[in-house]
Amino acid sequence: MRLALFTLVALVLATARAYAYPQFQLSQEQTCTSCHISPAGGGLLNENGRNMIEAFSTFGGNPDPAHGKLDGPDWLLVGADVRAGAGLIYDEKASPNAFPMQAEAAAWVHHGAFSFYGTFGVIEGTTNDALSFFQLREHWFMWQQHPDSPDGLFVRAGRFMPVYGLRFAEHNDFTRIYGQTPLDGETYGVAVEYIDEAWEAHATAFVHDPLQYSAENGNGGALYAEARIAKVASIGVEGRYAKSDVDARTAGGITAKYWLAAANVLFQLEGQAIHQTFTAGGGRDQIVSYLMASWFVHPGWMVDFGLSQYDQNIHVPDVDFEAFDANLHWFATSHWELLLTNRIQTTAFGAGGDMSAYALLQAHYRL
Repeated sequence: MRLALFTLVALVLATARAYAYPQFQLSQEQTCTSCHISPAGGGLLNENGRNMIEAFSTFGGNPDPAHGKLDGPDWLLVGADVRAGAGLIYDEKASPNAFPMQAEAAAWVHHGAFSFYGTFGVIEGTTNDALSFFQLREHWFMWQQHPDSPDGLFVRAGRFMPVYGLRFAEHNDFTRIYGQTPLDGETYGVAVEYIDEAWEAHATAFVHDPLQYSAENGNGGALYAEARIAKVASIGVEGRYAKSDVDARTAGGITAKYWLAAANVLFQLEGQAIHQTFTAGGGRDQIVSYLMASWFVHPGWMVDFGLSQYDQNIHVPDVDFEAFDANLHWFATSHWELLLTNRIQTTAFGAGGDMSAYALLQAHYRL
């Protein structure tokens, strides 16, 4: 399908976000909250997270906001992320491209067990009003059972991405593009989350955002639970339902991780099955999966090899996509990351259309 090949180009050019790297779970820490304020991971780093990235990066440096120049009161934490990319996109011919990807600020205000988290930044929207350019992407209130611990019970209410799956930072991984956590898929919801070194569980009820752009137009719920084994492996289960004016989606899947310490390699796997029915009639069954192996070559350096698969209708032949990834991360300092990301994508291994590919260099600065 010729049209399907353009999907790759459109997704690469889409605005990106700085989410968490699940590659650091098990390889560095046991939970996302060991390093992040959010129970889902991503966004502002806590003190341990800032110390971890300082130790892991090649040159280190003061990891605090603005290199320590934004030290404020104890109840306030601020930060920002800026990201841009440039490279080649191949679809019949190679075309050079350069584009901004992210410009976003964040703040966390907290007092005892209660806190508020918010982000504000630029977004590539779909309308002509101001919300096409600026968005309060996340804004939520949280109650935390143990304010000085990464473990315990968390309750959140506001606008955020319902927790589901491995939540790869790379938004163009198939389990994010075609799965249930697409870029800019935040909703309004209430989440009850419990996190412990041995296991965690997240339950979210959500409704779509009627004011700001969101990739999720449905209302529903999401469940995700994960158990960790001997601090070197984990297995998770997930389920999600969303119903909009145009469709209803019922999804479920599994996740797995294994840390091979002797080789400094982390293996991650996620598989989702999705049943979609359309209000106008008909439906389809889909399968999407992603396998990633991350090799921590040297402090500051990480190499990912990934294999994505997406069958947009298992009952129709030659409509499946495959993607082969090779990414090189360099965490140069506590604030700077350079990422070389490469992909070759096929449709039905060439039976459904021509190959497409890209090679992009990204620069990410965390204030």
